Amino acid sequence: MMGQAGTFPGEKVKRQADIFSGERGITVRQSAADQPEKNERHIALVLMASGYGRRYGSNKLLEEFRGKPLFVHALEQAAGSGADSICVVTRYLEIRDYVDRWKKAGRRDSMDGETLSEDRQFSRPVRTSVSSPVIRNTCVVWNSHPERGISESLRLGLSARPEADGCCFMVCDQPLLTSGTLRRMMKAFCCNPDAIFVCSDGRRRGNPVLFPKELFGELMQLTGDSGGRQILRKYPGRIREIIAARPEELCDIDSAKDLEFLKKSL
Repeated sequence: MMGQAGTFPGEKVKRQADIFSGERGITVRQSAADQPEKNERHIALVLMASGYGRRYGSNKLLEEFRGKPLFVHALEQAAGSGADSICVVTRYLEIRDYVDRWKKAGRRDSMDGETLSEDRQFSRPVRTSVSSPVIRNTCVVWNSHPERGISESLRLGLSARPEADGCCFMVCDQPLLTSGTLRRMMKAFCCNPDAIFVCSDGRRRGNPVLFPKELFGELMQLTGDSGGRQILRKYPGRIREIIAARPEELCDIDSAKDLEFLKKSL
């Protein structure tokens, strides 16, 4: 959402055993104690999944990392974030259909993997946790004009959730981002609903970014691919950083080389 702000670090990423909540192929479900707390304010989360992937050369969101497509990692992160609703803005039929089946599986509180392997785009069954209650408040918005840039995804997401007190915009190419970092962002917003919250590693800022309702109108007026950077530059005094537990959480995948580097480094 912030464009170039989140870049892939050149240094080797060290393996952390607790970055992931389970081994490959094992369904991980949250216990009642692990469920995100209900927010005092309505926070919407918009997953922006409409990019062309020009630098990658293809739809990178369908590329697999640790047995799951990148956008599936993002969807699971969002489901565990504590957001009150999720809006997936996309131009890809594969993503729209996956989210539809994910929602149905969530209503059954089961996800068998075989159901998801029906898509020819996925080379192996994808298993996922579906116990989050936010699934019932998840929608897909079709982006008919992705050529208009990130601003179009912002407008579509905000239009789908006008009742929200705050909106968190999240990209789908940060597979190491954790739901824990997102939950801290949501809780911080509830305590300070006039601020802009930005994820950071302590040295540089990146995605996701959470904006208060007061700024929705200005976000709706943005054009092109600049995303929310114009708003951040306009209101520097309102920015509050949420420091990620590990710098790797801000790693984004811009190229096939980035993805291979990440796979070999963990």
